[in-house]
Amino acid sequence: MVCCTSMTRVQRTELSKIEQTRLYPRLTNPNFLVLRARRLIFERWIKSVPGTSLRVLDIGGRYQPYRPLFGNRIKSYIACDILSTGLVDVVARGESLPVRGEHIRCSDLHAGFEYFGQPIEASAQVHRVLKPDGVFMSVAAFAPRFVDEECWRFTPGGIRTTLSQFSAVEIAPETSSIGGLLRASNLWLHWLVRFSWGQKSPRSYDLSLPELACTGTRVRPSDEQRPVHG
Repeated sequence: MVCCTSMTRVQRTELSKIEQTRLYPRLTNPNFLVLRARRLIFERWIKSVPGTSLRVLDIGGRYQPYRPLFGNRIKSYIACDILSTGLVDVVARGESLPVRGEHIRCSDLHAGFEYFGQPIEASAQVHRVLKPDGVFMSVAAFAPRFVDEECWRFTPGGIRTTLSQFSAVEIAPETSSIGGLLRASNLWLHWLVRFSWGQKSPRSYDLSLPELACTGTRVRPSDEQRPVHG
């Protein structure tokens, strides 16, 4: 494990702004609908996790927008990321998590599986560190690529294949196909006005990206051969 140094007040303020924008986006945010839907989905899944003294692993935890949803149920919170920030406890890749097996009750990945070079290996690592009946929550991109660091796009079938070691998988679309189409148009207008004309972005309602939120429940040791349910 690699432990990171503490951050300055300015860094903490900037990270807090990012977290707040992700958790409670404004209507003028180009990702309003998808971020709002993601918060509601994650909130429902987190409430379903049993226990009041949880060990949580945040993969991609350079900032932690969904940590407040756990309330006072956290016993320990481990933030893992390839980029060191003041919030990161461990610098590591998702394909090689430096956490002992069956140690974590709940893990979340809010950045998305599309960033992993080997998503199936990352899924296997998460499965390894989760306790029996532990829960993993993630986002998998379905829309066109936005940045060069993204490696993959996922259909529901691709998600189930990636999470095939888990005993149960739930997939929840974060918006409709129509919403995704409208959101793409809105993003194009946002980019055109802000970057081509050099003006501030328009104050408009955001229309969301068709991404998929997914959760997997780790199998009990006696149930390792159980099939995955959709």
